[in-house]
Amino acid sequence: MSYYKYTRLILIAIPAIFLGHLLYQDFSPSGRLVVDYDFCSLNPFVSVWSPHGRVLDIEEIKTADEKFCQQKMVIDPVYFDVRLPQNFATARLTVWYQKSSQTKLQIGPAVDLSAWQWRLKDINYARAEGSWQVGIAEYDLVGSKLENNRLRFLVSSPGLDTSGQEIIFRKIEIEFIKEPIRGWSDFIGRLKGFVLFSKLRLFNERFF
Repeated sequence: MSYYKYTRLILIAIPAIFLGHLLYQDFSPSGRLVVDYDFCSLNPFVSVWSPHGRVLDIEEIKTADEKFCQQKMVIDPVYFDVRLPQNFATARLTVWYQKSSQTKLQIGPAVDLSAWQWRLKDINYARAEGSWQVGIAEYDLVGSKLENNRLRFLVSSPGLDTSGQEIIFRKIEIEFIKEPIRGWSDFIGRLKGFVLFSKLRLFNERFF
C-alpha cells in the first residue's frame, strides 16, 4: 500500500476514534462520567465561567517547574454550565483553589433555574497540593432540571467584593454517577433513554 493510502487511512481513523471516544463517554456504560476544566483550554462538557467582570481574564502562569492557568473571582456570584449526555443521580465536585480562611466558598448545581433553586454546599477542605487548597462537595441530582441538556452551577462567596478578597481557581473536576449497566436488559433500557435524551438535546439546540 502506498504512503498516500496509509496517510489517508490515518486521517480517516483519527476523527473516527475521537468520535467513538466521545460517544462512549456520552453513553457511560460504567455509570460514571468525569469532566474537568483546567482554565487553559476549552472543554466539550464544561463552559467557561461567567459573567466576565466578576471573574477576571484567565492568566497563564509559567514557573521553572510548571505551567498552568488560573482565574480570579472578585465578585459573587459566577456561573458555569456542564453539558450532560444523560441524567445522573449524584455528582462529586473537586476544586483546586486559593483563598483566605475567612472567605466563604460555596458551589452547587441548579435544582430549578426558573424558581432560582440551588443545591449550594460549602467546599470542604480535603488536602493541599503545593500552594493549592483542594476542596470536595457531593450533590444529590435527583429532581434537578436540566436546561437544554445543561446543568448550571453557581459559585458563591457573599461579600467577596466588599471584603477586598479574591478566590483563585486552578481546576475543577466533577464525577457524575448513576447505576452501571449490569446486563442486557439494562443495556437496552439505557440505550433507549440515551436516544430519547439525545433527540431532546438536538430539538432544544435547534429551536431554542
